Amino acid sequence: MARAWASPRCGACTRQGSACRSPAMPNGRCRMHGGGSRGPTTAEGLARSRTSTRTHGRRSAEHAAMRRQMRAAFTHLREMVRATNAELRETEALHRAMMRRLGR
Repeated sequence: MARAWASPRCGACTRQGSACRSPAMPNGRCRMHGGGSRGPTTAEGLARSRTSTRTHGRRSAEHAAMRRQMRAAFTHLREMVRATNAELRETEALHRAMMRRLGR
């Protein structure tokens, strides 16, 4: 166990403010503070990474287009409701005027 603790330590500042005590990788930091993978470097690795890293899709182009379409549909629906309400108010006003003329 003494040999394990003899290896160089990361030393990065942790959230508690103390130095990280995890074993360092060749670049001097641990796997949590930048010593792990630097990501894909080849063209096929980058292409694979672009297609496989989507975890939820909320920021994808398809989702953004769907949100724009839904927002436009909602705006159109709101305008239709406003127009229908205005027409209903006008019809009710005519109905009240007719009832007054009939004396009811």
